[in-house]
Amino acid sequence: MTTLMPAPENGSAPTPASTPAEARGRRTGLSLPGPCRAVLRQHRTALWITVALFALAAAALIADRLWVAHAADVFAASDCSIRHTTRECGGSVRGYLDAELQFDRNLDYLGMGLLALPCLIGAFVAGPLVGRELETGTYKLGWTQSVTPARWLADRLVVCAALVTAGTTLLVAVQRWAWTTGPEHAYSRGPWYERAIYGSVGPVALAYALLGLAVGALAGLLLRRALPAVGVAVAVTAGAVAALPLLRPHLWPTETGSWAMGSRITVPDFSYEVDWSLLTADGGRLPESVCWAPDPERCFADHQVTGRYAEFHPSSHFWPLQLVEGAIVLVLAAAALYAAFRLLRRRAA
Repeated sequence: MTTLMPAPENGSAPTPASTPAEARGRRTGLSLPGPCRAVLRQHRTALWITVALFALAAAALIADRLWVAHAADVFAASDCSIRHTTRECGGSVRGYLDAELQFDRNLDYLGMGLLALPCLIGAFVAGPLVGRELETGTYKLGWTQSVTPARWLADRLVVCAALVTAGTTLLVAVQRWAWTTGPEHAYSRGPWYERAIYGSVGPVALAYALLGLAVGALAGLLLRRALPAVGVAVAVTAGAVAALPLLRPHLWPTETGSWAMGSRITVPDFSYEVDWSLLTADGGRLPESVCWAPDPERCFADHQVTGRYAEFHPSSHFWPLQLVEGAIVLVLAAAALYAAFRLLRRRAA
């Protein structure tokens, strides 16, 4: 009920009193649209759980990164060596290597979690956010309160996308900081092209998360039932997360190198090796597996092999590959969102 403020002495018309929400919005300078607030209230438990999981994952990795740095300082102060250790240093070496190993595992755990995140987002959007409301008919209440179907869907996706973007960006930033500043030993950190690392230290992580959101919205509108929509969204998103990286080696031109037989092979450190082959005297190329035989020297002579050839991505290709793959995934997400809104318009007409 709207209450009226007492009329001023000059006789002007009374003005309605501000609601508590409006007053808070004026005090803070921020005010969410009503439908967005309704989405936050309706799904506040799931959203709070998501925020807590994002924060706990980031805090756990930060704590582990600081702990392994402390372990490295303690080990450095002990004057012990990993390669040429003594019996007295056995405990110090084991303690430091255990800390490094756990740190490496935690990097992999968070990386795999970010790989699975798009599937979880797709399941939530397809089920509780869209599919359940269409299945139970509760969407009709919103559509009869001066909210268009497109605005109804957009408000839900905007709230979810804002949370996904903020949380994923936080985890990617923490993962990249921990990965780039962790222990110096090469075996303590996965290479940049390893799937769990590559998918968690760059923008492709956010692109796949938004793809999961778009696929979930489309699945919920197509099936209009929560459980089937969840299954389809998870299956499609998981297929994209598994299949699209197969194109990764071909998204940017590789560098090549060739070496004469018996010469030292000098591929840059931490390169992503795409293909190795044998070079023949006439300039042809043969798979390495051709001469996987008990007598490879005779095989080389029979095929007139004169050297080896390699195609690889050096570590400097990390950002070009990330940006190209991320752009492709975002285009797919935009296409799924466009299809979702077109479908919604057709069914609401």
